Amino acid sequence: MKISKAQQKEFLFILERENKKLDQIFSSIKIRKMEFSETFKFAESYYKDMKYFSEKGEHVKAFELQNYVWGFLDALAISKAIIVPKELQKYFKADF
Repeated sequence: MKISKAQQKEFLFILERENKKLDQIFSSIKIRKMEFSETFKFAESYYKDMKYFSEKGEHVKAFELQNYVWGFLDALAISKAIIVPKELQKYFKADF
């Protein structure tokens, strides 16, 4: 499948925008319920892998991992397993 330059530019913009959000989140969140610590470790691991692939220019892999990270984070937030600063709560699907 071929994508246009405009689509490539939009994809990279979204990837970078979400990476910045995740950088903020991972520097600020804390685990609240220790029974979810393994799930939190998975989210952190996928986040680190996402950063690695993004830095290597493997943007499709980074995007794929980014979606896994958001899924884990939303599940943790919905379960009230993480503490998210008020200014970052807008990025989540959970009600805080």
